[in-house]
Amino acid sequence: MDWNRSKTIFIGVFLILNIFLYFQYLDSYNGEQQLEVLGKTTEIESRLKEDNITYSNLPTNIEVTSYYSGAIKNFKPSEVPYFANQRTEIIDDNKLVVTMEKPVKLKETTTKDSYTEFLHSYVHEGTSYILWKVDEEKRQATFFQKINNRTLYYNVRGYVQIYWDEEGRVFAYEQTILENHEKLENKKSILPPIQVLQILWGKNLLKPDSQVTSMNLGYSTLVQITQTQVFAPTWEVRVLTSDKTEEIHFVNAVDGKIVDIQNDLTEIDAVEEAEE
Repeated sequence: MDWNRSKTIFIGVFLILNIFLYFQYLDSYNGEQQLEVLGKTTEIESRLKEDNITYSNLPTNIEVTSYYSGAIKNFKPSEVPYFANQRTEIIDDNKLVVTMEKPVKLKETTTKDSYTEFLHSYVHEGTSYILWKVDEEKRQATFFQKINNRTLYYNVRGYVQIYWDEEGRVFAYEQTILENHEKLENKKSILPPIQVLQILWGKNLLKPDSQVTSMNLGYSTLVQITQTQVFAPTWEVRVLTSDKTEEIHFVNAVDGKIVDIQNDLTEIDAVEEAEE
């Protein structure tokens, strides 16, 4: 018997069991929380108003969703997707680094549609990603993969980054993919947006005289088990502070915990620096 393999399987099963028990706990916890929220909405709104924290058009039609799992896509040379005018290298089995033999001109670098159009035309499963950030100074655009048609925030195993030159021509991109997405357990109740704002306010993350500009429901990485990962429903909250600085906060949409995903961003940056 391969002891190392058996040990890995045992650890994986144990972690999955813990995740199942965690979900069961959340079901019970959230049932109690929903009852409390009904009587506190007016109090939350009053406190935000006192601090001149404004918001509008909060999502109103999202009540339930599910946890999901996915597997890291490992590429074999025979499985590398073929596109004309592209030369592809596999890094660490799961990352494609693609060089355009003849750079492709973006139609207009000042519009987000140009980057998305490139992705849909030249990147394998390009429609599975959504634009997250454009850095004009570095001349690069970052896309995050979608899970259940919602953004998976800052997972280094599910992103695309494209690079262009001074003439607005894409000369390279890198890509990782998470595949075999599966829904875990039954749907979970989602914390209402106003309660999420209360959580951020209670943690001093909503500053006086700030404006909540948008709230979107996506996913963040909850657990990484070797090749398999588990994704938790997560509220993305964008805030414009009094000095016109944008802040983005992430809150687990089921248990209300603040999600710190800076480490994943650091990992992406570290990969870029290693390749430069």
